[in-house]
Amino acid sequence: MSLPQVILTTLAASAAVGLLGDAPAAALGQERAKAPAGGAEVQFVANELIVGFHEPPGDEQLAALRGQLPKIIGWREPRHAPHPKNDPTGVHPLAKVRLATLAQGSDVPSLAEQVAAHPGVKYAEPNGIVQLALEPNDPLFPQQYGPQIIQAPAAWDITTGDPSVVIAVLDSGINFEHEEFRDGAIWVNPGEIPDNGIDDDNNGYIDDLVGWDFIDGDNYPEDLGGHGTLVTGILGARLNNGLGIAGLANITIMPVKALGTVYVAAEAIYYGTDMGARALNMSGGTPSDFRVLQAAVQYAWDNGMSIVASAGNGASSLPHYPATYPTVIAVSATDANDELWYLSNFGKWIDVAAPGVAVLTTWLPQPTGYDVATGTSAAAPHVCGLVGLMYSVDPTLTPQEVRNFLCENADDLGDPGFDIYFGCGRINAARTIAAIVNGARCPADLDGDGAVGILDLLQLLIAWGQGGVPADLDGDGTVGITDLLTLLAAWGPCP
Repeated sequence: MSLPQVILTTLAASAAVGLLGDAPAAALGQERAKAPAGGAEVQFVANELIVGFHEPPGDEQLAALRGQLPKIIGWREPRHAPHPKNDPTGVHPLAKVRLATLAQGSDVPSLAEQVAAHPGVKYAEPNGIVQLALEPNDPLFPQQYGPQIIQAPAAWDITTGDPSVVIAVLDSGINFEHEEFRDGAIWVNPGEIPDNGIDDDNNGYIDDLVGWDFIDGDNYPEDLGGHGTLVTGILGARLNNGLGIAGLANITIMPVKALGTVYVAAEAIYYGTDMGARALNMSGGTPSDFRVLQAAVQYAWDNGMSIVASAGNGASSLPHYPATYPTVIAVSATDANDELWYLSNFGKWIDVAAPGVAVLTTWLPQPTGYDVATGTSAAAPHVCGLVGLMYSVDPTLTPQEVRNFLCENADDLGDPGFDIYFGCGRINAARTIAAIVNGARCPADLDGDGAVGILDLLQLLIAWGQGGVPADLDGDGTVGITDLLTLLAAWGPCP
C-alpha cells in the first residue's frame, strides 16, 4: 500500500471512530518541553500537574475541569491502600490526589494557578523532580562530566545496577587486573569447570570461564591495546567502591575480544547472545554491509539482546555498520557543552547521542591506570551502561522498548525533534529510569503528551517506510501497516 493510500485509509478510519474530534491543538513537530538539565534551579516534569482535592474527586468533577481547561488531557489516580494505616474507616490521603497530564507545550506554572482557583481544589503544583541524593564515593567522579550531564546520579537513586544483568563488551578485551573490575564485576560462566580442558557446557568453547578471545582463539580475552578497557570502564567500572571513577552501572561484564574481522565480530555477537547477555556494546564498525554481521545482529534482536554501537569517527553521513542496522542503537558523540563532536558520524540512522569527548575512564597496564578517551567509541558505552540500568529495573524490556525509552526521554538537541546529528537527543538517565519505574509503556505516544492521538498518527505517516525510528513500533526495521494498526489500537490516553 502506498503512503497516499495509507493516509486516505487512515483518515477515513479515524473519522469513522471519531478519532479526529479530540485531537490536541499543538503543532506537529513542536519541541517537547523538558525539565532543566542541571544547575540549582528547581526542576519539573514537563506537561504534568499534581492536583490535591479537599475530597476524593468524582468523574464528573474531573471531567468538568477538563472541559474548562482543555490543556488537561488526562487524569491518573495514584495507587494507594483503601484506608489510612490504623484507620479502617478513613479516606486514604492519596485518594484526594490526581496527576494531570497536560497537552504538549503547556505553561505548567500558569495552569497550576488556574486549577488551584477552582472550587474543591486544595492545591495544584508542577510535578517536581527529586534532586539526586547519591553522590558516589569514587574520588575521580567530580572529573566525569559524562554521568553528570546525563543525570546518572538521579537514576542511581533508583538503581545502581543489578549484577544479574550481563553486558557483553565486544572489543579488544579487558585489563583483568584493574581495580575497577574486581569484586564480581567480570562474568563467570556457571556451566564451565575451570581449566579441565573440557567443553563442560557444550557451547563450542573449552574452558570459557570469563569470556572468549575470538582473535587468538583462547579463553583469556586480555586487553593488550587499551581500547576495550577504556570502553568497559565507562559502562561498568565499579560504582561507589571508593576507587577511581564511577561507571554507569554495577552490572556484570562479559569480555569478548573480537575487534578484528567481521567474521569474528559475528561470532562474538552469537556467543554473547547464546550465553545470556542482555546487551552488547560494540565501539567499532565497518563502512560495508556484510550479511553475516547483519544476520548476527538480527539473531541478537530476535533473542531479546540490545546492541549498542558507535556511529564512527569520520565526520560522515555514510553508513557505518553495525550501527546503521535498524535493530542496533546507533550513538553519535557530544562534548561537555552538548555540542556534536566535530568528527562524529551522522545521518538518519543515528538513534541517540552521548558524551564522547575527553571522557575519563580506565586504562592500561597497571591496576590503577586512568586516562581520557574521545570518540564515538566513548559515547556508545554511556548508552550501553544506561541500558544496563534499564534492564536492572525491568528485565522484561524488549530491545524495541529499550530503544523507545531512550528516545522518548532524551534531551532534545539541535533542531526540534529527531535530527541527523543527535537522533532523538542526548540520553537522559534520570528520566529514562524514572519512566520505566513509573510504568510509562506507551510506545505509540510518539509526541510524549500522555495520549495517542492525531499528532502521533501524523508522525507515523511522515516516517512511513523508515527504520530505526520510534514510529517503528513492531521493530521490524520499517514503519508500515502493522505499526499503523498498533497505533490505532492504542488510541486515547496512555494507561
